[in-house]
Amino acid sequence: MKRLGQLLCALLVAGLVGCSGSAPIRYFSLEDGESPALGSADGPRVAIVQVNLPELVDRDALVVRTSGHRLQISDQDRWGEPLRRQIPRLLARDLGVALNSGRVVTQPIDARNFDVDFKLTLDIQRLEVMLDRGVELDALWRVEQRDGQVFFGRTRVWQSIGSSADSYAAAVASQRLAFLGLARKLAKEITKEDSGGGSDSGEAHRVPPV
Repeated sequence: MKRLGQLLCALLVAGLVGCSGSAPIRYFSLEDGESPALGSADGPRVAIVQVNLPELVDRDALVVRTSGHRLQISDQDRWGEPLRRQIPRLLARDLGVALNSGRVVTQPIDARNFDVDFKLTLDIQRLEVMLDRGVELDALWRVEQRDGQVFFGRTRVWQSIGSSADSYAAAVASQRLAFLGLARKLAKEITKEDSGGGSDSGEAHRVPPV
C-alpha cells in the first residue's frame, strides 16, 4: 500500500512538472498601441461597410504556410481579438491618415442611411504568411459613391519579413505593414474619384449608377 502511494505521488509530481514546462500562450494584435493623428474635419466621409476574410485565417491561432500544401497552425501564438474585428478598424485608421480625414469609420452593413461620400467593401482573397519569405495580401474592393456610381478593383501587396529571433512577432509586424500598404493604395483611388480625375492605375473599373 505504501509503495502504491509513493507511485501515485511520483506520477502526480511528474504531471505537474510536465504542465509547468509547456509553452505559454502569446497573444498578438495588428495594432501597435499608438494613437494616430486626428485627421481634418473636412476630409472625405468614408464608411467601411464590410470586410470578408478567408476562413483559413479567420481563427484565433496564427497560421503560416511552411511549404507547398502544408500549413502550420500555432496554438501558442494567437490573436488577442478576431481579425474580422481588427482589420476593419485598422483600415479605417490608416485610411483616415492617408486621406487626412477624421471621418473614416467602420459600420454595420445594414446601416444603409449613413451619410457618407464613399462606402467601401473588401473581400480579402488571400492573406498568407511565409516565415522564410514574406506576407502576401490580395484584396478585391468595391467603392460606392454618394451618387450611386461604383468603382472596383483588386490590389495585391507583398511585404517581406525582416530577420528576427521571434519569427511570429516579425510576421505580425509585416502583416501590419501589408494592410498599411493596402490602405494607402485605396486612399489614392478614392482621392482620384473625389477630385473627378478617375483611375489611371489599371486596377480600378467604373460602373455607372443604376
